[in-house]
Amino acid sequence: MPNQKDLAVRIFPGLKKIFYAFFPVALISCLYLRVSQAALTPLEIAGREAKATGAIPKKAWFEIFNESRDNFAKKYGTRFAFIFNYAQQVIVNSKHDEGKSRGLWYWNLELSQALWQGASLFAEFEVDKNKGIDKFLPTFSEFNTNTGKNASLYLPELYMEQELFKDKIYMAAGKLDLSNWFDTNEVANSGDTQFLSDALVGSENIPFPRKGIGALLRFAPSDWIYFALGSATAKSTATKVGLNKAFNSAFFVNEFGLSPKFASLQGNYRFIFYLNHQKLDLINDEEEGTKNNDFGFALSFDQAISKHITLFMRYGFSDPKVREIEYFWSAGSQIIEPIAGRKFDCLGVAFAQSVMSDDYRTANEPDVGRAETMYEVYYSWRLNEAMTLTPNVQLAINPNADKTAADEVVCGLRFLFCF
Repeated sequence: MPNQKDLAVRIFPGLKKIFYAFFPVALISCLYLRVSQAALTPLEIAGREAKATGAIPKKAWFEIFNESRDNFAKKYGTRFAFIFNYAQQVIVNSKHDEGKSRGLWYWNLELSQALWQGASLFAEFEVDKNKGIDKFLPTFSEFNTNTGKNASLYLPELYMEQELFKDKIYMAAGKLDLSNWFDTNEVANSGDTQFLSDALVGSENIPFPRKGIGALLRFAPSDWIYFALGSATAKSTATKVGLNKAFNSAFFVNEFGLSPKFASLQGNYRFIFYLNHQKLDLINDEEEGTKNNDFGFALSFDQAISKHITLFMRYGFSDPKVREIEYFWSAGSQIIEPIAGRKFDCLGVAFAQSVMSDDYRTANEPDVGRAETMYEVYYSWRLNEAMTLTPNVQLAINPNADKTAADEVVCGLRFLFCF
Protein backbone atom coordinates (compact mmCIF):
# COMPACT_ATOMS: atom_id res chain seq x y z
CA MET A 1 0.00 0.00 0.00
CA PRO A 2 1.31 3.53 -0.76
CA ASN A 3 2.15 5.95 2.01
CA GLN A 4 -0.19 8.84 2.79
CA LYS A 5 1.75 11.34 0.68
CA ASP A 6 1.73 9.10 -2.42
CA LEU A 7 -1.94 8.33 -1.90
CA ALA A 8 -2.80 12.04 -1.74
CA VAL A 9 -0.89 12.67 -4.99
CA ARG A 10 -3.02 10.02 -6.69
CA ILE A 11 -6.35 11.01 -5.17
CA PHE A 12 -6.41 14.74 -5.92
CA PRO A 13 -6.00 14.59 -9.74
CA GLY A 14 -8.85 12.07 -9.90
CA LEU A 15 -11.07 14.14 -7.65
CA LYS A 16 -10.41 17.19 -9.84
CA LYS A 17 -11.69 15.27 -12.86
CA ILE A 18 -14.87 14.33 -11.04
CA PHE A 19 -15.31 17.88 -9.74
CA TYR A 20 -15.00 19.45 -13.19
CA ALA A 21 -17.42 16.89 -14.66
CA PHE A 22 -20.16 17.42 -12.10
CA PHE A 23 -19.81 21.01 -10.87
CA PRO A 24 -21.94 22.50 -13.70
CA VAL A 25 -24.69 19.96 -13.00
CA ALA A 26 -24.71 20.71 -9.28
CA LEU A 27 -24.65 24.47 -9.86
CA ILE A 28 -27.56 24.44 -12.31
CA SER A 29 -29.52 22.12 -10.03
CA CYS A 30 -29.08 24.35 -7.00
CA LEU A 31 -29.96 27.53 -8.90
CA TYR A 32 -33.04 26.40 -10.76
CA LEU A 33 -34.56 23.44 -8.90
CA ARG A 34 -35.71 22.57 -5.41
CA VAL A 35 -34.70 19.77 -2.99
CA SER A 36 -35.41 15.26 -4.21
CA GLN A 37 -35.83 12.12 -2.43
CA ALA A 38 -34.21 8.83 -3.39
CA ALA A 39 -36.21 5.69 -4.13
CA LEU A 40 -35.58 2.27 -5.57
CA THR A 41 -37.26 2.64 -8.96
CA PRO A 42 -38.47 5.55 -11.08
CA LEU A 43 -42.12 4.73 -10.39
CA GLU A 44 -41.47 4.66 -6.63
CA ILE A 45 -39.55 7.90 -6.91
CA ALA A 46 -42.48 9.52 -8.69
CA GLY A 47 -44.94 8.29 -6.05
CA ARG A 48 -42.88 9.54 -3.12
CA GLU A 49 -42.23 12.89 -4.77
CA ALA A 50 -45.93 13.39 -5.36
CA LYS A 51 -46.55 12.99 -1.63
CA ALA A 52 -43.54 15.08 -0.58
CA THR A 53 -44.40 18.04 -2.78
CA GLY A 54 -48.00 18.03 -1.59
CA ALA A 55 -46.92 19.78 1.59
CA ILE A 56 -45.43 22.79 -0.26
CA PRO A 57 -47.81 25.79 0.01
CA LYS A 58 -46.70 27.36 -3.26
CA LYS A 59 -46.76 24.89 -6.12
CA ALA A 60 -43.39 24.20 -7.70
CA TRP A 61 -42.96 23.04 -11.28
CA PHE A 62 -42.36 19.48 -10.14
CA GLU A 63 -45.58 19.41 -8.11
CA ILE A 64 -47.52 20.68 -11.12
CA PHE A 65 -45.87 18.02 -13.26
CA ASN A 66 -46.76 15.26 -10.77
CA GLU A 67 -50.36 16.43 -10.54
CA SER A 68 -50.65 16.40 -14.33
CA ARG A 69 -49.16 12.93 -14.48
CA ASP A 70 -51.54 11.65 -11.78
CA ASN A 71 -54.53 13.16 -13.56
CA PHE A 72 -53.42 11.51 -16.80
CA ALA A 73 -53.09 8.16 -14.99
CA LYS A 74 -56.58 8.48 -13.48
CA LYS A 75 -58.10 9.30 -16.85
CA TYR A 76 -56.25 6.84 -19.08
CA GLY A 77 -54.71 4.34 -16.64
CA THR A 78 -51.21 5.08 -17.95
CA ARG A 79 -48.28 5.84 -15.68
CA PHE A 80 -44.72 6.58 -16.72
CA ALA A 81 -41.39 7.35 -15.10
CA PHE A 82 -37.91 8.15 -16.39
CA ILE A 83 -34.46 7.75 -14.88
CA PHE A 84 -30.99 8.81 -16.02
CA ASN A 85 -27.97 7.49 -14.12
CA TYR A 86 -24.40 8.68 -14.78
CA ALA A 87 -21.43 7.57 -12.69
CA GLN A 88 -17.85 8.83 -13.04
CA GLN A 89 -15.15 6.90 -11.17
CA VAL A 90 -11.40 7.31 -10.85
CA ILE A 91 -8.79 4.74 -9.81
CA VAL A 92 -6.87 6.06 -6.82
CA ASN A 93 -4.79 2.94 -6.18
CA SER A 94 -4.21 -0.29 -8.09
CA LYS A 95 -1.32 -2.32 -9.47
CA HIS A 96 -1.24 -0.67 -12.90
CA ASP A 97 -4.01 1.84 -13.55
CA GLU A 98 -3.76 4.66 -10.99
CA GLY A 99 -5.30 7.88 -12.19
CA LYS A 100 -7.48 6.38 -14.90
CA SER A 101 -11.04 7.63 -14.90
CA ARG A 102 -14.09 6.25 -16.65
CA GLY A 103 -17.78 6.99 -16.70
CA LEU A 104 -20.84 5.01 -17.65
CA TRP A 105 -24.47 5.94 -18.00
CA TYR A 106 -27.87 4.56 -18.88
CA TRP A 107 -31.41 5.82 -19.17
CA ASN A 108 -34.57 3.91 -18.51
CA LEU A 109 -38.22 4.63 -19.29
CA GLU A 110 -40.95 2.70 -17.46
CA LEU A 111 -44.56 2.51 -18.62
CA SER A 112 -47.46 0.92 -16.77
CA GLN A 113 -50.89 0.56 -18.37
CA ALA A 114 -53.93 -0.41 -16.28
CA LEU A 115 -56.01 -3.13 -17.94
CA TRP A 116 -58.81 -4.18 -15.59
CA GLN A 117 -59.31 -4.38 -11.84
CA GLY A 118 -55.93 -5.12 -10.27
CA ALA A 119 -54.23 -5.84 -13.61
CA SER A 120 -51.66 -3.87 -15.57
CA LEU A 121 -49.10 -4.24 -18.35
CA PHE A 122 -45.56 -3.11 -17.52
CA ALA A 123 -42.91 -2.22 -20.12
CA GLU A 124 -39.37 -0.93 -19.73
CA PHE A 125 -37.10 0.66 -22.35
CA GLU A 126 -33.37 1.19 -21.81
CA VAL A 127 -30.12 2.38 -23.38
CA ASP A 128 -26.72 1.50 -21.83
CA LYS A 129 -23.39 3.17 -22.62
CA ASN A 130 -19.83 2.25 -21.60
CA LYS A 131 -18.34 -0.35 -19.28
CA GLY A 132 -16.95 2.08 -16.72
CA ILE A 133 -14.04 1.54 -14.35
CA ASP A 134 -14.59 -2.23 -14.23
CA LYS A 135 -13.00 -2.34 -17.68
CA PHE A 136 -9.62 -1.91 -15.95
CA LEU A 137 -10.31 -3.56 -12.59
CA PRO A 138 -11.77 -7.08 -12.92
CA THR A 139 -13.46 -8.20 -9.70
CA PHE A 140 -16.22 -10.54 -8.65
CA SER A 141 -17.87 -7.73 -6.69
CA GLU A 142 -17.80 -5.09 -9.49
CA PHE A 143 -17.33 -1.43 -8.63
CA ASN A 144 -20.50 -0.45 -10.50
CA THR A 145 -23.52 -2.74 -10.62
CA ASN A 146 -24.57 -1.11 -13.92
CA THR A 147 -21.37 -2.26 -15.61
CA GLY A 148 -22.12 -3.83 -18.98
CA LYS A 149 -21.74 -3.42 -22.70
CA ASN A 150 -22.95 -0.66 -24.97
CA ALA A 151 -26.55 -1.42 -25.86
CA SER A 152 -28.86 0.56 -28.08
CA LEU A 153 -32.54 0.87 -27.28
CA TYR A 154 -33.89 -2.48 -26.06
CA LEU A 155 -36.75 -3.91 -23.98
CA PRO A 156 -35.36 -5.46 -20.78
CA GLU A 157 -38.78 -6.10 -19.22
CA LEU A 158 -42.30 -6.63 -20.56
CA TYR A 159 -44.77 -8.43 -18.32
CA MET A 160 -48.33 -8.48 -17.11
CA GLU A 161 -49.17 -8.29 -13.40
CA GLN A 162 -52.34 -9.06 -11.45
CA GLU A 163 -53.33 -8.36 -7.84
CA LEU A 164 -56.17 -10.29 -6.18
CA PHE A 165 -58.02 -10.33 -2.86
CA LYS A 166 -57.01 -6.83 -1.77
CA ASP A 167 -53.38 -7.32 -2.78
CA LYS A 168 -52.96 -10.52 -0.78
CA ILE A 169 -52.04 -12.33 -3.99
CA TYR A 170 -49.71 -10.89 -6.61
CA MET A 171 -48.84 -12.56 -9.93
CA ALA A 172 -46.60 -11.51 -12.80
CA ALA A 173 -45.59 -13.21 -16.04
CA GLY A 174 -43.56 -12.23 -19.10
CA LYS A 175 -39.99 -10.99 -19.60
CA LEU A 176 -38.93 -9.95 -16.12
CA ASP A 177 -36.13 -9.68 -13.56
CA LEU A 178 -36.73 -11.98 -10.58
CA SER A 179 -34.23 -10.04 -8.46
CA ASN A 180 -36.77 -7.19 -8.33
CA TRP A 181 -38.91 -9.38 -6.06
CA PHE A 182 -36.47 -11.84 -4.46
CA ASP A 183 -33.40 -11.17 -2.27
CA THR A 184 -34.47 -7.55 -1.85
CA ASN A 185 -33.34 -5.30 0.98
CA GLU A 186 -34.33 -1.90 2.37
CA VAL A 187 -30.72 -0.74 2.76
CA ALA A 188 -28.74 -2.54 0.02
CA ASN A 189 -30.93 -3.03 -3.03
CA SER A 190 -30.45 -0.25 -5.59
CA GLY A 191 -27.43 0.74 -7.63
CA ASP A 192 -29.23 3.98 -8.46
CA THR A 193 -29.89 5.35 -4.99
CA GLN A 194 -27.86 3.24 -2.54
CA PHE A 195 -24.55 1.33 -2.79
CA LEU A 196 -22.86 1.22 -6.18
CA SER A 197 -21.02 -2.12 -6.00
CA ASP A 198 -22.90 -5.14 -7.31
CA ALA A 199 -21.88 -7.06 -4.17
CA LEU A 200 -23.91 -4.59 -2.09
CA VAL A 201 -27.00 -4.64 -4.31
CA GLY A 202 -27.68 -8.38 -4.07
CA SER A 203 -26.20 -11.71 -3.09
CA GLU A 204 -23.26 -12.52 -5.35
CA ASN A 205 -23.84 -16.26 -5.46
CA ILE A 206 -27.52 -16.37 -6.45
CA PRO A 207 -27.47 -16.96 -10.24
CA PHE A 208 -30.50 -14.82 -11.11
CA PRO A 209 -31.28 -14.94 -14.86
CA ARG A 210 -30.63 -11.80 -16.88
CA LYS A 211 -34.25 -10.67 -17.30
CA GLY A 212 -35.67 -13.73 -19.01
CA ILE A 213 -39.09 -15.24 -19.72
CA GLY A 214 -40.65 -16.21 -16.41
CA ALA A 215 -43.40 -15.84 -13.84
CA LEU A 216 -43.86 -15.38 -10.11
CA LEU A 217 -46.53 -15.70 -7.44
CA ARG A 218 -46.56 -13.93 -4.06
CA PHE A 219 -49.03 -14.65 -1.26
CA ALA A 220 -49.19 -12.30 1.75
CA PRO A 221 -51.95 -13.40 4.17
CA SER A 222 -51.02 -10.51 6.48
CA ASP A 223 -48.70 -7.50 6.62
CA TRP A 224 -45.99 -9.36 8.55
CA ILE A 225 -45.62 -12.61 6.57
CA TYR A 226 -45.47 -13.67 2.92
CA PHE A 227 -44.53 -16.57 0.64
CA ALA A 228 -43.21 -16.18 -2.89
CA LEU A 229 -42.07 -18.45 -5.68
CA GLY A 230 -40.76 -17.69 -9.13
CA SER A 231 -39.23 -19.25 -12.20
CA ALA A 232 -37.44 -17.93 -15.29
CA THR A 233 -35.28 -19.09 -18.17
CA ALA A 234 -31.78 -19.63 -16.78
CA LYS A 235 -30.03 -18.96 -20.11
CA SER A 236 -31.37 -15.50 -20.81
CA THR A 237 -30.02 -12.19 -22.09
CA ALA A 238 -31.37 -8.80 -21.03
CA THR A 239 -31.15 -7.35 -24.54
CA LYS A 240 -33.04 -10.24 -26.19
CA VAL A 241 -36.58 -11.54 -25.75
CA GLY A 242 -35.35 -15.12 -25.52
CA LEU A 243 -38.47 -17.02 -26.63
CA ASN A 244 -36.32 -19.55 -28.49
CA LYS A 245 -34.55 -20.46 -25.22
CA ALA A 246 -37.54 -20.21 -22.89
CA PHE A 247 -37.75 -23.95 -22.19
CA ASN A 248 -34.11 -25.01 -22.55
CA SER A 249 -33.24 -24.24 -18.92
CA ALA A 250 -34.98 -23.06 -15.78
CA PHE A 251 -34.20 -21.20 -12.59
CA PHE A 252 -36.56 -21.69 -9.62
CA VAL A 253 -36.58 -19.56 -6.47
CA ASN A 254 -38.67 -19.64 -3.29
CA GLU A 255 -38.72 -17.00 -0.57
CA PHE A 256 -40.33 -16.88 2.84
CA GLY A 257 -40.44 -13.49 4.55
CA LEU A 258 -41.28 -12.02 7.93
CA SER A 259 -41.80 -8.28 8.51
CA PRO A 260 -42.24 -7.73 12.25
CA LYS A 261 -42.14 -4.44 14.12
CA PHE A 262 -40.25 -4.06 17.38
CA ALA A 263 -41.34 -0.94 19.28
CA SER A 264 -42.54 0.55 15.95
CA LEU A 265 -39.17 -0.21 14.31
CA GLN A 266 -39.59 -2.16 11.07
CA GLY A 267 -37.65 -5.31 10.31
CA ASN A 268 -37.59 -7.61 7.28
CA TYR A 269 -36.26 -11.18 7.38
CA ARG A 270 -36.11 -13.09 4.10
CA PHE A 271 -35.19 -16.76 3.65
CA ILE A 272 -34.38 -17.79 0.07
CA PHE A 273 -33.88 -21.17 -1.61
CA TYR A 274 -33.11 -21.65 -5.30
CA LEU A 275 -32.72 -24.53 -7.76
CA ASN A 276 -31.00 -24.04 -11.10
CA HIS A 277 -31.87 -26.61 -13.79
CA GLN A 278 -29.10 -26.03 -16.30
CA LYS A 279 -26.15 -28.03 -17.61
CA LEU A 280 -22.98 -26.50 -16.15
CA ASP A 281 -19.33 -27.47 -16.48
CA LEU A 282 -17.53 -28.62 -13.35
CA ILE A 283 -15.04 -26.00 -12.14
CA ASN A 284 -12.27 -28.45 -11.26
CA ASP A 285 -10.47 -29.44 -14.47
CA GLU A 286 -9.45 -32.74 -12.89
CA GLU A 287 -13.13 -33.74 -12.70
CA GLU A 288 -14.31 -33.86 -16.29
CA GLY A 289 -18.01 -33.60 -16.98
CA THR A 290 -21.05 -31.49 -16.28
CA LYS A 291 -23.76 -31.14 -13.68
CA ASN A 292 -27.42 -30.70 -14.60
CA ASN A 293 -28.76 -29.14 -11.39
CA ASP A 294 -27.35 -27.01 -8.61
CA PHE A 295 -29.01 -25.40 -5.62
CA GLY A 296 -28.31 -22.89 -2.88
CA PHE A 297 -29.84 -20.79 -0.16
CA ALA A 298 -29.54 -17.22 1.08
CA LEU A 299 -30.66 -14.80 3.78
CA SER A 300 -31.43 -11.10 3.44
CA PHE A 301 -32.21 -9.20 6.66
CA ASP A 302 -32.70 -5.52 7.47
CA GLN A 303 -33.76 -4.02 10.77
CA ALA A 304 -34.34 -0.43 11.83
CA ILE A 305 -32.74 0.22 15.22
CA SER A 306 -33.81 3.86 15.44
CA LYS A 307 -35.77 6.42 13.47
CA HIS A 308 -32.71 7.19 11.35
CA ILE A 309 -30.54 4.05 11.39
CA THR A 310 -31.19 0.70 9.66
CA LEU A 311 -28.81 -2.27 9.68
CA PHE A 312 -28.64 -5.04 7.09
CA MET A 313 -26.91 -8.34 6.40
CA ARG A 314 -26.91 -10.99 3.68
CA TYR A 315 -25.60 -14.54 3.57
CA GLY A 316 -25.51 -17.07 0.75
CA PHE A 317 -24.32 -20.58 -0.08
CA SER A 318 -24.00 -22.11 -3.54
CA ASP A 319 -22.77 -25.39 -5.07
CA PRO A 320 -18.94 -25.41 -4.99
CA LYS A 321 -18.75 -27.88 -7.88
CA VAL A 322 -20.12 -25.42 -10.45
CA ARG A 323 -20.07 -22.00 -8.72
CA GLU A 324 -16.91 -19.97 -8.20
CA ILE A 325 -18.24 -18.28 -5.04
CA GLU A 326 -19.28 -20.85 -2.43
CA TYR A 327 -20.05 -18.51 0.47
CA PHE A 328 -21.04 -14.87 0.36
CA TRP A 329 -21.94 -12.42 3.08
CA SER A 330 -22.35 -8.69 3.46
CA ALA A 331 -23.34 -6.27 6.21
CA GLY A 332 -23.67 -2.56 6.81
CA SER A 333 -25.92 0.31 7.75
CA GLN A 334 -27.81 3.27 6.35
CA ILE A 335 -28.33 6.57 8.18
CA ILE A 336 -31.12 8.89 7.08
CA GLU A 337 -30.59 12.60 7.79
CA PRO A 338 -26.92 12.21 8.79
CA ILE A 339 -26.71 16.00 8.92
CA ALA A 340 -29.41 17.78 10.93
CA GLY A 341 -31.94 19.41 8.65
CA ARG A 342 -30.93 17.35 5.60
CA LYS A 343 -33.84 14.93 6.07
CA PHE A 344 -33.66 13.45 2.56
CA ASP A 345 -29.90 12.84 2.60
CA CYS A 346 -28.51 9.41 3.34
CA LEU A 347 -25.16 7.93 4.46
CA GLY A 348 -24.31 4.28 3.78
CA VAL A 349 -21.41 2.15 5.05
CA ALA A 350 -21.01 -1.54 4.23
CA PHE A 351 -18.73 -4.37 3.13
CA ALA A 352 -19.17 -7.66 1.29
CA GLN A 353 -17.00 -10.77 1.12
CA SER A 354 -16.97 -13.50 -1.54
CA VAL A 355 -15.37 -16.77 -0.41
CA MET A 356 -14.18 -18.93 -3.28
CA SER A 357 -14.96 -22.65 -3.46
CA ASP A 358 -12.33 -25.34 -2.90
CA ASP A 359 -12.78 -26.55 -6.47
CA TYR A 360 -12.08 -23.05 -7.78
CA ARG A 361 -8.89 -22.81 -5.72
CA THR A 362 -7.79 -26.26 -6.91
CA ALA A 363 -8.36 -25.33 -10.55
CA ASN A 364 -6.32 -22.10 -10.30
CA GLU A 365 -2.90 -20.95 -9.19
CA PRO A 366 -2.18 -21.13 -5.42
CA ASP A 367 -2.51 -17.37 -5.00
CA VAL A 368 -5.82 -17.23 -6.88
CA GLY A 369 -8.78 -18.16 -4.75
CA ARG A 370 -8.48 -15.86 -1.75
CA ALA A 371 -11.67 -14.29 -0.41
CA GLU A 372 -12.41 -10.99 -2.12
CA THR A 373 -13.67 -8.17 0.10
CA MET A 374 -15.36 -4.97 -1.03
CA TYR A 375 -15.85 -1.93 1.24
CA GLU A 376 -17.97 1.08 0.29
CA VAL A 377 -19.03 4.40 1.82
CA TYR A 378 -21.45 6.76 0.08
CA TYR A 379 -23.31 9.96 0.84
CA SER A 380 -26.55 10.64 -1.06
CA TRP A 381 -27.02 14.41 -1.37
CA ARG A 382 -30.49 15.47 -2.46
CA LEU A 383 -30.30 18.47 -4.78
CA ASN A 384 -33.95 18.85 -5.76
CA GLU A 385 -37.12 16.93 -6.57
CA ALA A 386 -35.48 15.28 -9.55
CA MET A 387 -31.71 15.21 -8.93
CA THR A 388 -29.38 13.51 -6.46
CA LEU A 389 -25.57 13.50 -6.25
CA THR A 390 -23.81 10.60 -4.53
CA PRO A 391 -20.05 10.68 -3.89
CA ASN A 392 -18.60 7.31 -2.84
CA VAL A 393 -15.34 5.59 -1.96
CA GLN A 394 -14.67 1.88 -2.53
CA LEU A 395 -11.86 -0.45 -1.48
CA ALA A 396 -11.34 -3.95 -2.90
CA ILE A 397 -9.01 -6.34 -1.07
CA ASN A 398 -7.75 -9.39 -2.99
CA PRO A 399 -9.53 -8.16 -6.14
CA ASN A 400 -10.58 -10.97 -8.46
CA ALA A 401 -9.69 -13.33 -5.58
CA ASP A 402 -5.99 -12.77 -6.32
CA LYS A 403 -3.65 -12.56 -3.33
CA THR A 404 -0.88 -10.97 -5.42
CA ALA A 405 -3.08 -8.12 -6.68
CA ALA A 406 -2.68 -4.75 -4.98
CA ASP A 407 -5.62 -3.38 -3.02
CA GLU A 408 -7.78 -1.25 -5.29
CA VAL A 409 -9.22 2.12 -4.22
CA VAL A 410 -11.81 3.88 -6.36
CA CYS A 411 -13.51 7.25 -5.81
CA GLY A 412 -16.63 8.13 -7.70
CA LEU A 413 -19.58 10.44 -8.11
CA ARG A 414 -23.03 9.32 -9.27
CA PHE A 415 -25.60 11.68 -10.74
CA LEU A 416 -29.25 10.58 -10.71
CA PHE A 417 -32.01 12.38 -12.58
CA CYS A 418 -35.52 10.98 -12.37
CA PHE A 419 -39.11 12.07 -12.71
